Amino acid sequence: MLKTKLETPYIIAFSLLGIFPIVPFIVKPFLLIPLLLTSLFNLYLIDKSEVNWKKIIISTSIYLLFAVSVLYTTDINRATQLLIRLLPFLILPISFALVPKTIYEKLTDVFIQVFTISCGLFCVIIFIYSISLDISDIYIIYSYISNNFWGYEDHPIYISLYFGIALILILFKSKKSLLNIVLFVTIFFTLLFLSRKGNIISLVIILLFMVISNSKSFFNKMFLGYSFVVLLIVVGVSYLFDNFLFIRFEEIINLDQFINNPNTSTGIRSILWRIGASLSTESPFFGYGLGSVQDLIGTSLIENGYEELTYVLKYNVHNQYLQIALISGYIGLLFFLCILSYIFLKIKNSKRALCIFLYIILCFIFESLLERQNGIIITALFFNLFVFLPYKKEVINESLSKP
Repeated sequence: MLKTKLETPYIIAFSLLGIFPIVPFIVKPFLLIPLLLTSLFNLYLIDKSEVNWKKIIISTSIYLLFAVSVLYTTDINRATQLLIRLLPFLILPISFALVPKTIYEKLTDVFIQVFTISCGLFCVIIFIYSISLDISDIYIIYSYISNNFWGYEDHPIYISLYFGIALILILFKSKKSLLNIVLFVTIFFTLLFLSRKGNIISLVIILLFMVISNSKSFFNKMFLGYSFVVLLIVVGVSYLFDNFLFIRFEEIINLDQFINNPNTSTGIRSILWRIGASLSTESPFFGYGLGSVQDLIGTSLIENGYEELTYVLKYNVHNQYLQIALISGYIGLLFFLCILSYIFLKIKNSKRALCIFLYIILCFIFESLLERQNGIIITALFFNLFVFLPYKKEVINESLSKP
């Protein structure tokens, strides 16, 4: 593999992306800047014809989808804030597209190694913080993690998103070292501790998909070992936290008791989905515009007798597909699904990339991930990282073209 002039800056840039889970909230967006600057500088060194502009245009179209809806929003200030927050969908496709193909795979491996280790370290920080609170009520602990967590202030849903991705990456690593096993146990334990139902359900579906699609390679000693470890962790979490995990999932098992119940997370989601679906049919073609949806949902909650839900929090619809239908209408949702289909076609031959992609779009069912900074960055990162991973033929062609 040929060494390029910018290999060292790129290694630093990809490593900085990898520490995303463990840096404070305010720092996270700035981790994208070194990669962008390095790639823009590389644009002056490479043949412009080597850049896949078509792929860049399609990949950045998610940002365009949201930007167009600003033209008819009723809250331009919130829409502007969201557009700024959504910039990773512009920055990352451009940045990855300009990375030299000869070192892209190596840089991806560097990123994955740093990312999984960062997730493991973040787990340790979470438990140190949780123990320091000296609080027995786990719901209060979650509240502190979301709002007072040493500069992180990250909702458990987004933390669980990082951890689910990290677990998939670890399972696809060819070398099952002691470090990988420790990381798997630590991250999986923390994921269960956070008990985000949507993330866990999505991960279970992906794990089943991995087992079925890789049955020849999975059903071996490694598979049995991981299965035993998973069983021990589930039992251990249930014992340590007084069956809290099973209590959380009781809402799903006994839906008739929790549906439309404003005192449970499952009930609140059912209320929001019902209201969101109703609102989407009232403006089906182009939606209500970026920035308008949150206030619209708040008004609808009050009109439907759920005023108490608006006292503390401002809710989104907690489903990314429905959120886009409200922002851009069913036309925008169809456009979004076409972009997802394009990504699927580009990565379908890589089971690692495919599993992460499927995990994220399953999590879209349970959460509007593109409403918050961390959800936007992590989604844009993994939607584009593997899309721009070059085929071996492209790598050879670039190597031959170098003087």
